[in-house]
Amino acid sequence: MISWLSGAVLELDPSGSVVLNVNGVGYEVFVSMQTLVGLKVGAQVSLQIHSYVREDQFTLFGFSDHKERTLFRSLNKVSGIGAKTALNLMSGMNAADLMQAIENSDDVAIARTPGIGKKTAQRLILELRGKLIAADTAVSTGGGLHHDVKSALVNLGYKPAQIDKVLKSVDSSLDFEAMFRAALKAL
Repeated sequence: MISWLSGAVLELDPSGSVVLNVNGVGYEVFVSMQTLVGLKVGAQVSLQIHSYVREDQFTLFGFSDHKERTLFRSLNKVSGIGAKTALNLMSGMNAADLMQAIENSDDVAIARTPGIGKKTAQRLILELRGKLIAADTAVSTGGGLHHDVKSALVNLGYKPAQIDKVLKSVDSSLDFEAMFRAALKAL
């Protein structure tokens, strides 16, 4: 499997693909609109790659960083969401905003993406909410400790938006247990 490609951009297709010249070989890579707008013909780029292999096709999907590729793979695991639909979702909003919308159960924001209905948005939220939280994303309200407290509270059934509001008022110098208890009391 191809995991990473680095080369010069030969062609940009406004419909969402790029041709990379990697040591004399041209690879067609499908990318989100978020990634495509940052590319220029002739520029040297490196893309994280997801190789999609079926008996009748071999398709490459490219991402500007590991976080985007991981999100794509998570979206692709959701029932009814194929690779093209996952890429379409990532074209509609950047990775951090999409993760935030899923964590906040914002099906309206997700459904604004062309080709994504309210039911699909709700299925995404149902299957991925709470699984996409990562310390290095905008979903986290602060450092790793905030992330841990938020994750624990989400697992108890509290809404991420409620948790975010409460964590802003909790003293961040506390240890996990004290921060958790203060947030729980405020909720």
